[in-house]
Amino acid sequence: MRWRKRRPAATATSTEVVLAPRVERALVAIASHAEQLDGRILRLERRLDDATLELPTQEDLLEVRMHSAKVAAELARVTIELRAEIEERVAASAVKESRLRTLAESIADLSDALDTTPQDWAASA
Repeated sequence: MRWRKRRPAATATSTEVVLAPRVERALVAIASHAEQLDGRILRLERRLDDATLELPTQEDLLEVRMHSAKVAAELARVTIELRAEIEERVAASAVKESRLRTLAESIADLSDALDTTPQDWAASA
């Protein structure tokens, strides 16, 4: 570290200490780093405050449980409605299938009642 003495005019008797440029730059760098550290410390303190504020409370837990119970009840209701709708459609298709089966049996009975021989088939072709 260098210290320079500044010589004032010939009539002055006091001496001033002036810092060398390297020391000044070092002090500026230290001040800059100190400011950055201060900023980081402030951000960490804010994050710590935010983290403590965001911890779930008993009320939050109860709210989540109530919401989950409501969702489960809604899901059960929708499941019952869907099962009922499926059963209605299956019953409707069963009725339709029964009618088709009856029609097919009638057609088979009618075709059996017709007196056809292999010669009739050859004549129709």
